[in-house]
Amino acid sequence: MTRLFILLILFGPIFFLFTYNSTYGYDALEYLVIGRSLNEGYSLYDFIPSKSYLIYSSTNVLLSLLGGYNHVSVTALITLLAMGCVASAWRAARQFGERASLITAALTAACCFFMEMNFLEPESWIAIFGLNAFVLATDGKEQSGWRWLGAGILLGIAMCFKSVVAFYVVGFGAFILLLWLTGRLTFWPMVARGMLVLLGFLLPLVLSALYFYATNRLDAHLEWTYIYPFGGYPSHTIFLVKFLIKLSWFLLLLALSVVLMLRQPYRAAYQRTPVLWLALLLAGFSCVAMLKTQASHYFFPAAVFFSVHLGFIVDKWLEQYERRHTSIPYRSIVMGVGVVGVLVLISAFLYRPDAIKRFVTIADYSGEKDAGEFIREQAGPTGKVLLFDNALSLYYLSDREPNVPFFFTEMQTTHYIKSHPDTYKKALADTSLKMVVFGNRSSVIDDSTALNDPANAYAIRQLRAGLQKNFVQVKNPRFPLLYWVRK
Repeated sequence: MTRLFILLILFGPIFFLFTYNSTYGYDALEYLVIGRSLNEGYSLYDFIPSKSYLIYSSTNVLLSLLGGYNHVSVTALITLLAMGCVASAWRAARQFGERASLITAALTAACCFFMEMNFLEPESWIAIFGLNAFVLATDGKEQSGWRWLGAGILLGIAMCFKSVVAFYVVGFGAFILLLWLTGRLTFWPMVARGMLVLLGFLLPLVLSALYFYATNRLDAHLEWTYIYPFGGYPSHTIFLVKFLIKLSWFLLLLALSVVLMLRQPYRAAYQRTPVLWLALLLAGFSCVAMLKTQASHYFFPAAVFFSVHLGFIVDKWLEQYERRHTSIPYRSIVMGVGVVGVLVLISAFLYRPDAIKRFVTIADYSGEKDAGEFIREQAGPTGKVLLFDNALSLYYLSDREPNVPFFFTEMQTTHYIKSHPDTYKKALADTSLKMVVFGNRSSVIDDSTALNDPANAYAIRQLRAGLQKNFVQVKNPRFPLLYWVRK
């Protein structure tokens, strides 16, 4: 525990500085804008979310406690979540020994820098709940039913942050089935454990559905929590090369660990340690989400469990060394840490060398206020704005909302437009709309591929026609983009 405390004391301030200098980030701005709207008379699902509902409501509650919507408070929240991931990883590996848990925690801390946990992402919540579900189910002398039920409840709560937690549940199911197939569990106890995990998992989801049913938002809840994430979100590989370069150090460590796993005595150690099977199954099934996109934060729920595996196997390697030698291999440890450090630095320089500046500077965000103040002037105290270019950033800085049920034009919005093609036409006809920022980029909207879709192409034509009819385009030296105001 003392070593973990020291690690967190070292990690926290460094990660805070790195995060503060990283700006808000694209995804995080959406969580911040929708979260803040809950303070301003809006409800969940008044605006289309890209994730499950709890990331927005928890962000609003926690930032209110930490000091509001500003860079320091947001950075503090992100840092606390990252520290929670590191501490949870240490807990998950503690059953394998102090050294294994410390290695696991250190690897998880390094992953936070490389897998976009310096931005506000639901994956940090997923990792915390997933790791603690793992601990609850496995780290106990008595494998009583309540532990498996409790693990399921934790996974269900995590599902309320992002739907990819379903892959953790599949991992738990595969583990319970594997225990039965290998003779470590008889049939009916196997069925009981599986049902308890499933029951616990469904409990928070059913309670959430009942709440949204009671508040007449069940259809929106089902659409954006289950139907769209699993059936509507398109697949792509645009981040694949960045992923391979950025995480090359971690992938290389995994490859080396596989080589060791195939050799004795490591293979025997894995055969007699079923808990590690669960860690690898959770990591493996989490990787399925990357068939959709290879953004590095998608890998983080898998990486925390791969780190448990790496912590165990490095500890076993050191244990084998100690059996063959009379002294602790300090030189080998230093060399090993040095090699990992070199791999990390090479990955960083290959991916984004300017990120090193985030450790040695303090960003100046004073200039952000000007654009926000200008938009507020144009909109007036009650007016609406419709922003397409730099939308999330400008909505956040101006603290103004649109008269459409979305803040940006990514895949979720183009999915919505297919069934609501007159959205832009109605928005422009609304006289409360005072300012539109549109036409500053070649891609037109965020999800440029949707321009080939008939419904979205029709909606954009209506948008252009409405702007020409009711608005006039303006260029003002106080604002960096062309914009439109009502005639």
